[in-house]
Order: sequence, then C-alpha cells, then structure tokens
Amino acid sequence: MASPEYKTFAKIVPSFEKVLLTKEPTAEEYSSTMLSNEQLNFQLVFKNEIPWATRNNRIEVAGDLAPFVSLRSVEQVAVSYTAPEADDYYIGKEPGLYPDLLKPFGGLGVVLPCRQWKAVWVSVRGGEDGLPAGLHTLAFKLFDEAGKELAALSYSVEVLPVFAEKNDLKLTTWMHYDGICRHYGVKPFTKKFYTVFEYFLKAYVDLGMNMLLTPLFTPPLDTAMGHERLTAQLVGVEVVDGGYRFDFSKLEEFVRFAQAHGIRYFEFSHLFTQWGGRFCPKIMAKKNGRTQKIFGWHVSSASTEYAAFLDAFLPALYEEILKLGIKERSYMHLTDEPGPASAETYEKCCALVKRHMGGIPTMDALSEPVFCEKGIVDIPVPITKHYAKFLPFKKKELIVYYCCFPNNDYYSNRFINMPGVRTRILGAQLYATGATGFLHWGFNFYSSVLSLEEIDPYAVTDACGFFPGGDGYLVYPARTGVNYSIRAELTREAWQDYCALKTLEKLAGKGASDKLIGEAGIKDYNEYPKESAAFAAFRNKIYAKIKESLKK
Repeated sequence: MASPEYKTFAKIVPSFEKVLLTKEPTAEEYSSTMLSNEQLNFQLVFKNEIPWATRNNRIEVAGDLAPFVSLRSVEQVAVSYTAPEADDYYIGKEPGLYPDLLKPFGGLGVVLPCRQWKAVWVSVRGGEDGLPAGLHTLAFKLFDEAGKELAALSYSVEVLPVFAEKNDLKLTTWMHYDGICRHYGVKPFTKKFYTVFEYFLKAYVDLGMNMLLTPLFTPPLDTAMGHERLTAQLVGVEVVDGGYRFDFSKLEEFVRFAQAHGIRYFEFSHLFTQWGGRFCPKIMAKKNGRTQKIFGWHVSSASTEYAAFLDAFLPALYEEILKLGIKERSYMHLTDEPGPASAETYEKCCALVKRHMGGIPTMDALSEPVFCEKGIVDIPVPITKHYAKFLPFKKKELIVYYCCFPNNDYYSNRFINMPGVRTRILGAQLYATGATGFLHWGFNFYSSVLSLEEIDPYAVTDACGFFPGGDGYLVYPARTGVNYSIRAELTREAWQDYCALKTLEKLAGKGASDKLIGEAGIKDYNEYPKESAAFAAFRNKIYAKIKESLKK
C-alpha cells in the first residue's frame, strides 16, 4: 500500500501580520517597494500536514538580492497577562502563545510543527551602501531532510534609487544596566561588561534608537520603596573634609563608547526618585576608607544634605559635559512620571538642578500640563493619550511616550498580543502630530514589577503578572548577541515609515506627505487605518509618490 502524499501549504505575508499557530493568516504579500538603504521585512508561512513534526528542513534563497537576505525563525512565547479593559483590536485577549521571538535556526534546521502554521522572518537589508535600484525577484524553496522540494515561493522587490532621509527624531528606549549585569554575571562598567553591553548597544542603534539613558547614579526607576537595584553608577564619589571629590573617568569611557557605536543624544539618569521626587537616588561613595551608601530612600530630596551634594556635583558635571563636547545633545531627568500633586516638589527639585546646568534642558515623562503652566519643565514627555494638552504651550520640543498604558481605545502600543499595525503605525503618528521624539521605558527590563525579582525573559513576558506581555523589553538576551522580537522589528519599520514620509516631504513638499496622512485617516494616536489592507495601501502610496517625484 502506497504511503499517503502529505502537502505543505505555503504563502507570504507582510511583517505586520502576526502568525498564530492554529489560525491561517489572511493578509498576503508577494511584492513590495523599498528605498535603497531601508530594511524590508516579510514572512514565509508554512503549514505541515504530516501528522508529526519534521526537522532539518531548509530554505534556499535565490536572486540577485539573496546576499542581502537573512532568515530567522518566528517563535511563540507565553503571554499570561494581557491588557485589562482591552478593546477589540487585539489578535487575542486570552492568555496563551503568541508570536514574538525571532531567533537564528539551530541544529534542527527549520522545524515544521504538526499541522500548525510556522512563520519564517525574512529581512532584506539595504544598509549604509544601499541596494541596487530596480526590480528584483527573490525565490524561496523549502526542502525536507531528504532534499525533496516541499514548497516554492517568489517575492518581487522594487528598490527605488534614493536613500531615506536621516531620522531627525530623538528616540530612546531605556537600557537597564542591572539586567545586563545580572543575566551575564558581569560587574557594571568593567571590561567584561562592555563586551556584553556592546551586543545590546549595537542592537539598540540598529533598531533606530539614538538617545541613551546614562546612569550617573543607579537610576531610581521601577524600584520598590526601601528596595535597591544593583548599583550601576558611572560617577565616582568620595567624601572629603566635609565636601566631595568626583571621578568622571567611567562616565567619559561610557560616553565615548556610546558615541563610537552611534549614540547621538544623552539623557542623564533621574536625580530624584520616581513618581514625585520625594527621595534621593542611591548614591555610593568612599567615606572613611570604605564604600557606602550616602543617599537613597532614607534621605529626603528636600534635605539640606542633598542640596549641598547637588551644589557640589552639578557644577562639576556641567564642566565634564563641556569637556566631552555634548552640551547641545544632553538632557537632564529629575523624576519619572510625577503627578500634579508633586508639582511643588518638582519645582523645588528643578530649582536645585537648573541653576548649575547652564541651560541644559530638563526632560521628564509627565502627563499633566501643570508642569508647563508653572514653567518648570523644558521638554515635557506626555503619554500619547494626553499629548494634545501640551500643544498650547508651543514647546520647541515635544517628545511622547507610551508604556503599559494606554491599552484600550485603539491607542497604538507594542504588546505581544496586539496586531502588528498597532505597533508599526507609531512612525506615521509621530509625523502627523509633529512630535520631536519618542520614549519608552523598557529595552531590556528583565525584572519583576518594582525590581523585586529577576526573571527569565524567555519564560516571563509580563513582569510576573503586572505589565501586559512584552511591555518590559524589546530584545531577548542570547549567549552571544541578542535576539530581536517582532515588536523590535515593527518599531524599526515605524521609524522607517517616518523617514519615508520625510523623504517624500523633501522631494515633493510637506503637503504631499500631509495629504497621504489625511487620506489614510491618521489623526491621532488612536485614529489610523487598522485593517492590514488599509495600512498596506497607505504604505504603498508613500512609495508610489516618492517614485513619481523622482521621475519629475
């Protein structure tokens, strides 16, 4: 009796279509247009109808762009905590497995699970040199372990003869240095640390970020009151004769290292505790021959001792910033997410800092306009839901952020169980609203809520049940290097969409980009084309208009 013939189903879907194990993806894409130096992403999707999993399958890529193509396996991760009060624009609202992790293929090759949909992430990378202009065809063939061809797919890529405009946004996603040190067993800012940190920093810059949280002292972020995070302090402090001596050698090394890897802007860590600034950050110093904590939760930010410390430290820091040549690219944080009840405290903290910093602007995530009404913040960073409250103040810079909120009313965000469009649309939204940058708190927060426990980010995606899955990090730590998430690639594409609109603006005027924004219905951070086909049409129109402008 002949053995039955089993079929492998295959299709290509866009990068913003998240592929679930048991649901056939509906959006298909077999061609696209890109600018010469962009990265184009899409997904090969297979379904193995054999009643068992197969391993050691392989994919061959052919075509003149094949040398610029990389393949990664899309892996499902567990999401235990989904957003509360979620709207209906999620790919799933129940706990379960969702696609997120992108990893290289290992010793098992391409594994096709039994009767489930399997996605392979394809990236066509332009890079600094750019791709050759013209129409190109990529051919993909899937072979089993014995060399039998299981599926064949092709994809057309039109490369336009123009480089995307450089990104003029300030983009930051906070790096958590204690997470790096704990996971890899290295001490902060040592030679071994920099070996590992380089993996993260290269990924950070590759994904489009250009502003870096710089820990003068251990950042007082997401820390339970009375609790401490691993010391990550760049400034050496010594108590001498009732005063202080400062050593900036580690800060200088850090800044030079960051600049060498593409960082342009530096945001100095918060000088007061989160959610109002009532206490001091943890500051370690040499005193009486031993290193000890001189400031922390036990010291009020309004104390004369801390004021005296800042009066000594900040002028020295300012001189160091001048020495490093980064004054025009530096920003000072005071306290993260203060509420209106903290306005008076914030004003006092601001006065302590600004008198010494020679006009270096203050910048904080805060969502109530009282801080602008009092004139006590230079660059407000409101949550996307409240950005419009700050427009009347006509600030030179208005950076926006989102975090675990907003998670309903269709606001864009980056949770694992959100549709890809809901994450990627951010670039067009930033263009539409005139924002000058974007901030997020979690590039690699590998901890529970309030940093009370260390977590395995491959197993825990929700900070032990407190943040919607994926809120705390964009990348996964690997043995060497890091593994990206789908969400990381979607944010890269968001910045590329912004730059494509800027490219069109340069070629055809701002009115051309604004017209496409208006026709697509992008009006706010929760008004945008939500269907995959509608977003794809918007994206295609940008490139069509660029192509038309190039001909003119």
